[in-house]
Amino acid sequence: FVTAPLTGLTLEEGAAGTETFAAPSVACKIDNVEAARPQFNLNKADIVFVEMVEFGLTRLVAVWQSQPVDQAGPVRSVRPMDADITAPLAGIFCFSGGQLPFVNAVKDTGQYMASETTEQSDDKGSFSRLSSRGAPHNVMVDVALLQSQHVDQLKAPQAMLPMVAFDPTTEAYEPASTEAGEATLSFEVKYPQAESGWKAEGSYFVRSQDGDSHIDAASDEIIRATNVVVLQTKTDNSFKDPKYGPIPRTVMIDSGIAWVFSNGKRVKGTWTKASQSAPIQLFDATGAQIKLAVGNTWIELMGTPAKITIKSPKPETPAPTEAPAE
Repeated sequence: FVTAPLTGLTLEEGAAGTETFAAPSVACKIDNVEAARPQFNLNKADIVFVEMVEFGLTRLVAVWQSQPVDQAGPVRSVRPMDADITAPLAGIFCFSGGQLPFVNAVKDTGQYMASETTEQSDDKGSFSRLSSRGAPHNVMVDVALLQSQHVDQLKAPQAMLPMVAFDPTTEAYEPASTEAGEATLSFEVKYPQAESGWKAEGSYFVRSQDGDSHIDAASDEIIRATNVVVLQTKTDNSFKDPKYGPIPRTVMIDSGIAWVFSNGKRVKGTWTKASQSAPIQLFDATGAQIKLAVGNTWIELMGTPAKITIKSPKPETPAPTEAPAE
């Protein structure tokens, strides 16, 4: 059996769909303002981070590895927390511009830096621009091509999140930690100028952005996640840009409160990330590791002053009992 490192999906060796399990990951900075939506192939990303940027808006770090994707984007610029987010992947970092200190911070992690400038030669050609959209919201990348060009130089990532184990003797997965959790109808993470909404639908949570259904442009389907993890984080506003003012940095090498949602349920616990290259660890109230269900994961980095609101089903009212006849 072969396991996709970022989703936990296990398939028989040589089975269809395992071709990219050994390929390097491609972490791309994805625009998330209204002019950039709908984005392309977010439903095929293994992991997507939602980070708070300047003015209280959000931007995405989407990570593709286990599924071949020929078009992803729109690709945008680097932010100060991207090095700490993507360092554990040790793969390809895909971006379009950014301030030099932030670019160098990612470069210093050892990832391959892929931008429109570095990949524009005829023998590379993984970046392109959509004629149907205006700049800067039209930079696209061929993720599968980029992976294929580095499959001999870069390895597949290690597991980045704690996933449930697969038992090859029974060919079954252990239950996800959320199966013992509280029922959840929906929840929202409210950033100063953006809102991520999630609603339970079948075995997934489906996504809204700023009150509207968040659609994947590649399939015209609503964006969905098997797991949604909300990490309460600190925000460092010490970097000041002369034009844009403070550039918020999510503090990733830290610990804090975590909420984990899957299959219509949730558990609350804590998260920790010990170093830049370390994965995120999740623990419940007893100290046991929280394990995610097999599938894709979105991670909301809920920095100050963002807040979460959770809606649970109303408790059922017991039916009145008839008094026995005297």
